[in-house]
Amino acid sequence: MSREAQDEMEVIETTLLDGRVSLLQPKEGFHASLDTVLLAAAVTVKPQGQLLDVGCGVGSAGLCATLRNKNIYLTGIDIQQELIDLAMQNAAMNKMSERARFFQGDLMKEKIIEDNAFDAVMMNPPYQEAGTHTPSPRKIKAFSHGEDASGTRLQDWVKYAHRKLKQGGGLTMIHRADRLDDVIAALTARRWFGSLAICPLWPRAGENAKRAIVTARKERYKPIALLNGLIIHKKNGDYTTEANKILRGGGSLDAAQ
Repeated sequence: MSREAQDEMEVIETTLLDGRVSLLQPKEGFHASLDTVLLAAAVTVKPQGQLLDVGCGVGSAGLCATLRNKNIYLTGIDIQQELIDLAMQNAAMNKMSERARFFQGDLMKEKIIEDNAFDAVMMNPPYQEAGTHTPSPRKIKAFSHGEDASGTRLQDWVKYAHRKLKQGGGLTMIHRADRLDDVIAALTARRWFGSLAICPLWPRAGENAKRAIVTARKERYKPIALLNGLIIHKKNGDYTTEANKILRGGGSLDAAQ
């Protein structure tokens, strides 16, 4: 990262997966969270496969997925160059530089990353729909939390994923549970994706889901499947056994179903 960027953005070091993934990330703005690890845990890529992390930020979700899926290759893209700089440093910190590459680019204009080349795409799009919120004055937070900053809508993210995936390739997305109608509409409107499976993420037993992970396949069609989902916390606030296996143990979300 350049000296100017360092002066403008204070960087902190954190860890995920019980210390197995180290991350440099901006002190202010979007931080790796439960959503990051749960998204990564839902991604499966065949050996020697190609994974694309769209809106990769500092590489947190992609690097977690790459740690769990051995012998795969990660590509990340983000619109903010300062985050891409950190993602490259994070890949080096975690000894994944030979299996990871990162590019700065706008999903609406990018022409560097190969089309029809990826076995899997993962994404955590901005949760706030354009026109429904006041964007943060902080650039990093504005881009990560809402669609207004970049002008890129959910359907644009889905269109981009479709363009990059191989036929039959898998898309994995985490989003707000109360926007599932938007997610399903974006995936199925032009029959770009089918074979959807929805995994609700319950904060605690008996509470409404706030997040959901949706998987789909490029131009493969089966009825929508609603999975059992994952309860994250016990009543006392501790992680459930199933969540603990993912968030600290690095297990897959499939194994918790």
